[in-house]
Amino acid sequence: MQPSEMVMNPKQVFLSVLIFGVAGLLLFMYLQVWIEEQHTGRVEKRREQKVTSGWGPVKYLRPVPRIKPQVSHA
Repeated sequence: MQPSEMVMNPKQVFLSVLIFGVAGLLLFMYLQVWIEEQHTGRVEKRREQKVTSGWGPVKYLRPVPRIKPQVSHA
């Protein structure tokens, strides 16, 4: 086959772009959750991430208690 004969029809182009787009989106979502879990230093439970009221905000990052330095008044 000559290179000029290898032409993808629009249906093949659309399906290829769609499949790679979905795969990229899934990979991005997985890596985002993985990076956030590494950042917080703990593994979130799937039960804590569920939203019972449908499409509501999901709080991935929660405040971490910090140790405040005690200031001595002399």
